[in-house]
Amino acid sequence: PPAGCHGLAELSGATGSFSSGPGPTAPHLCRWVISSPSSVVVLHFTGLHVPGSGGRVSVFVGPSAVSAYRSNDVVNWEEAFKSFGGSVPPMPIICHASQVLVILETDSLHGADSSFNATWSSGTTAAAKALIETDLARSTPPSAPAA
Repeated sequence: PPAGCHGLAELSGATGSFSSGPGPTAPHLCRWVISSPSSVVVLHFTGLHVPGSGGRVSVFVGPSAVSAYRSNDVVNWEEAFKSFGGSVPPMPIICHASQVLVILETDSLHGADSSFNATWSSGTTAAAKALIETDLARSTPPSAPAA
């Protein structure tokens, strides 16, 4: 696996950051478990580049999902709280749990090109800020009439 992608990485704390680094050259799953002192974790993804139909970043929320998929090679992707790929980062993801699992899956054609950067914050204040940020991004100001 690439530099930031060592199979399973255990992260903890109220805030932090993690990165996949460049993706592996073959199909692979890279995993990050985030353990927070709060019951709310907010994920912010930046620098997303996960091309191809077989590549995705998936977020699993809660201790049971983390336990089920932290080391299992067979993943039920339909149980993911959120899944995404491409090159447009999602809006902040608010996870109502103290444990979150992030999995990067790459396909054999695009593994070396797949990467992302992410940060997390914890608590209700972080969640409120994320909701406001999402609402502001979704609202578009009216366009000015053409002169």
